[in-house]
Amino acid sequence: MHSWISGILLPAATTLFIGLVITPRLEARNKRVRITHEARDEFSRRVLTILSASARLRDTPVPEALVEQRPDLGQKLTADRDRWVDQLDEATRYMIDNMEAFGWSYPTQRGRALVGRFVTYSRAIVLSERTIEAKVDRLISLAGPIQNIFFTRRWRIITIGRSFAEFDRALAALDEDVPEHAATPVRPPGDPQPAA
Repeated sequence: MHSWISGILLPAATTLFIGLVITPRLEARNKRVRITHEARDEFSRRVLTILSASARLRDTPVPEALVEQRPDLGQKLTADRDRWVDQLDEATRYMIDNMEAFGWSYPTQRGRALVGRFVTYSRAIVLSERTIEAKVDRLISLAGPIQNIFFTRRWRIITIGRSFAEFDRALAALDEDVPEHAATPVRPPGDPQPAA
């Protein structure tokens, strides 16, 4: 073959190969990476919503004396507190409904399990019959370590390591305010009863 023919065919074959094989794979990978980062960003927004709404609820109680002396102001403060409670409800509802979108974006089993535990326990706290103050304390104790574990700079290893221990302590503390009769596990149907 003449050298000028191979000089034309080789670049043409290379361009065709790149256009048909490599470019579609890179585009698909870019789409997956973008979706993963968007899911993590949404998770971060929901964790920050939980932290900020909880902090506002904790820091702005409505004193009975204020309600009696200035009922209009008391109503406005109560309406704001109700709105912040709704933000907690919406954030935890979104996370439990879309857990697979951001939970599976983390490469390790430990990260996915941590996200799953945080999401399910946060939603359970919001749905529980605890007082608003108790819910807020529990949510802050769970969401703070999660914020550090997933969204702090990776070089802050000590902070991240401490946050794992704080999260485990916060989970253990959840059992403290549960009535004893409610702590009995429910057996799934068909599960054999233990021998007495």
